[in-house]
Amino acid sequence: MNNATYPAKITGLRRQHLFFALCWTAYFSTYIGRLNFTASLAAISAAAGFSQSELGLVSSGFFVGYGIFQLVWGFAGDRLDPVRMVFSGVLCSGLLNLAMACASSPGLMAVIWTLNGAAQSAVWSPLLRLTVERLPGVEAMRASVRYSTTVPFGTLAAYGLAALCSAMGCWRAVFAAAGLFLTAIALCWLRGMRVLAPPLPAAPARSAARAAARPLPHRLPAVLALICLAALASGMIRDGIQTWTPTYLHDIYGLDNTFAIVLTFTLPLVNLCGVYMGKWANDHIFHSEAVTAAAAFLAACALLAAPALGVRLPLWACLALLGLCAALMLAVNTMLVTLVPLRLQSTGRISALSGLLNSATYAGSTLSGYGMGLLLERSGWPAALLGLCAGALAASLLCAAAARGWKRLRG
Repeated sequence: MNNATYPAKITGLRRQHLFFALCWTAYFSTYIGRLNFTASLAAISAAAGFSQSELGLVSSGFFVGYGIFQLVWGFAGDRLDPVRMVFSGVLCSGLLNLAMACASSPGLMAVIWTLNGAAQSAVWSPLLRLTVERLPGVEAMRASVRYSTTVPFGTLAAYGLAALCSAMGCWRAVFAAAGLFLTAIALCWLRGMRVLAPPLPAAPARSAARAAARPLPHRLPAVLALICLAALASGMIRDGIQTWTPTYLHDIYGLDNTFAIVLTFTLPLVNLCGVYMGKWANDHIFHSEAVTAAAAFLAACALLAAPALGVRLPLWACLALLGLCAALMLAVNTMLVTLVPLRLQSTGRISALSGLLNSATYAGSTLSGYGMGLLLERSGWPAALLGLCAGALAASLLCAAAARGWKRLRG
């Protein structure tokens, strides 16, 4: 076991910025290597003739691999060298994307994409731990929130690449390009972190953070259970929107695949507002991550109600609605998956807690991937959107129920 730890904080502003840039870019790259499949769903279906349920199964494979191994790597991330964990996750994801470019059957694609999920799950929790250990308190909090911006920018990059490859008539190129990019980023990460975060020699003693950890509060398991269920719902809604928006625009508005992907570009632009909108509301209005998440879920439920009831909105209104819903789910993700573990850093289990919550999020993504595809084939879009509405309402109630206990834990 490698008990490396990083007790010395990075104090120089230039080195702090370089450290953040490396962390941000590493996590950004993983979104290109996971959302490229989502962005290419319509193109793959048209070119290869796979059904929506078959593609939904491939998409769910990623979430199964990510969700299960997020728990494994989350708990391991408090003990193993986080630099090597992030390097291994990004590099393996790059190699698996290259393999995906050669896959020709839904079964093989599902296996590769499940392994890709397992590889990428080794990135987030160790990265969050490394940030807390290497940056001073205020800077660590600021950097951790800013990591959420990788979602919209990674989505823009993945969908832009997919649109380009779709226009060229070659959907396999999106996986080849992503694989090469991820491999290059992994090598840059390892080189940069050798200077910025060199591990101490392995020692039999536990890391300083874990040695100083306080016992877990007795009310934490009950509160975490409620927050985990809410995180599950956020993953279901977030990826339900992200995965199936191009297909929705194609089915409801008759847009061709390339144009539908290009229009989906508007979602990340609005998503970017969700990071700072959620942080501002939490700091100035609600003063509780649980309450902020409850309000965001309720707003998403209200926004999805019209299309769920069969109302056909103008295209611009539909895009605005979907963009706002996606932004609200990104705000929820920032509250539950990023800030909740950071508020509990005194327990010395940041990686384990973030892994647990991220795993719950991707369990919801798994339900969304295959479940939405199945609902669409059997009942159509109104039933699928009603499912998202119900999930948002239930999650809002769960967060409200957790709010009192979380207020005491938060301090």
